[in-house]
Amino acid sequence: MSTRHSFANGPSVGLLLAVLLGQQLACARKPSPNPAEHAQIVEWQLMVSAARSESALSALRERANAGNVDAESALGQALCQQSDSSLAKEGLAWLRRAAQANDARAQLALGKLELSGEGVVPRDYAAASSHLLAAAEQGEARASYYLGVMARNGYGTPEDHAAAARYLGVAAAHGIPQAMFLLANAYREGDGVPKNEPRALDLYEKAGELDHPGSIQALAMAYQNGELGLARDPNRFQSELAELAHAQKHPPSLP
Repeated sequence: MSTRHSFANGPSVGLLLAVLLGQQLACARKPSPNPAEHAQIVEWQLMVSAARSESALSALRERANAGNVDAESALGQALCQQSDSSLAKEGLAWLRRAAQANDARAQLALGKLELSGEGVVPRDYAAASSHLLAAAEQGEARASYYLGVMARNGYGTPEDHAAAARYLGVAAAHGIPQAMFLLANAYREGDGVPKNEPRALDLYEKAGELDHPGSIQALAMAYQNGELGLARDPNRFQSELAELAHAQKHPPSLP
């Protein structure tokens, strides 16, 4: 029987479609892993980021090549941190692949790279905004912080301090100290939100508890000058200065 005749035959066509469908399903992207698998992938990511562990790198590549989106994202994040440009370019490709599969961590990582224009990624505010918005819509509070920074400073768009405050409010509610500090400044000045010094004080205090230097410095000056509804208090001023010295040695990392 000729190949042409075989393809024209009804049952053979059905069989061919079934085979092709099976191949597509076998190559389909795997859903998010269970918590134990995710924890293992994160551990490999840290091992690659910190020491370029070859065993961890091989494990991540194996799973990424098998279509595991979580591994694609982790591999991309780890490799984009490498000084080797070929590895960084490979990482960027994995990040883009995971972001297209709607992985919020990959979208956040891409957005941050496009916002800063570091390494192998050129600065692109429009692309950064798109990726960060996609991540924020999935509940990634760190993306909301960077969207707030973009709106506040007019990166790629006219400044919109009201929008900045909304984004920063989401990030602050999720415990991001940098967002708390910027939002406190906004409430202190009435910048994009109604002026509210008690709210500003509360945010400075919460961020200060997380060792955010700028917030601790704001508290120290408030106690020195009698600001934000506080009475002048030399002892608290000195106490806050001591806390500031400690925080400056161990500031919280960027989101």
